[in-house]
Amino acid sequence: MKHKRSWRKQGVLAAVLGMALLLGGCSGSSMGNVDIDPPTRGLLHALQQGGMANVSDHGYKVEVLAVDGNKPLTSGTDIALSLQVRDRAGKPVQTFTEDMTKLMHLMVVSEDLSSFTHIHPDYVGNGLFKVTANFPFGGDFLLIQEFMPDDQPVTVTREWLNVVGEGHTDQKLAPQEPLQRTVSGVTASLSMMPDAQSLEAGQMVMMEFHLKDERTGEPLVLEPYLGTSGHCVILNENGDQYVHTHAVTEMSQGSNVMFHAEFPAGGKYRVWGQFQYRGEVVTIPFDIEVKP
Repeated sequence: MKHKRSWRKQGVLAAVLGMALLLGGCSGSSMGNVDIDPPTRGLLHALQQGGMANVSDHGYKVEVLAVDGNKPLTSGTDIALSLQVRDRAGKPVQTFTEDMTKLMHLMVVSEDLSSFTHIHPDYVGNGLFKVTANFPFGGDFLLIQEFMPDDQPVTVTREWLNVVGEGHTDQKLAPQEPLQRTVSGVTASLSMMPDAQSLEAGQMVMMEFHLKDERTGEPLVLEPYLGTSGHCVILNENGDQYVHTHAVTEMSQGSNVMFHAEFPAGGKYRVWGQFQYRGEVVTIPFDIEVKP
């Protein structure tokens, strides 16, 4: 096993996704990344659905299985999952590089985007990761894995899993104004340039979160979270446009955290800002709409 510590190159990282969504069961596909150099700094990788072949997935696959394969995935319980990473030859990957302090980032998102979790599987060797996940209700959940194998750039794969259990009423995305809400005692407002009413696909957008204590109104004293002052994950309502960007250090100060992002297509999106405050990670969602 080989671990190496490395920081992602500052810049924009794009990955192209050319696949159909598969629901109601387990399905897998892989994606990859291509570096480009924008005029701004910060890290971005966007998975874009299109009619082209998957030319940048590097051929890596992740097999996601329940450790106890004899039982169905059931909501409301802790479920041990294994994630086996294989190269294009089908062999287990032996070398991974740390990306923002972790060997793998795993996003677990319900089909309606109402449930979101960002967790980090443990590496146990021979390309195998393990993690415990808890699905709050029954239905289809999207698992998005990010990792850096064999000295490659960030590779992103995804898997749809069906979870047995009591369902819930789907929550539709509802872009709102103003972009302000309170979660877990933290009040956040989101300002954007261009502004939220003027967003268009393909634009480079500056997004700044302003964070304060709900009770006192004082600006928060944030703590580092996974090597930076914040993470921002963006997913469209169909689950086929994905962006994960990190705080731009040079443009973030105190309780104000700046991100750069590019929305790859028009439509409704949910934006999750993640920050650490008093030892706890606070996740704050906003819904926005982007013009084609």
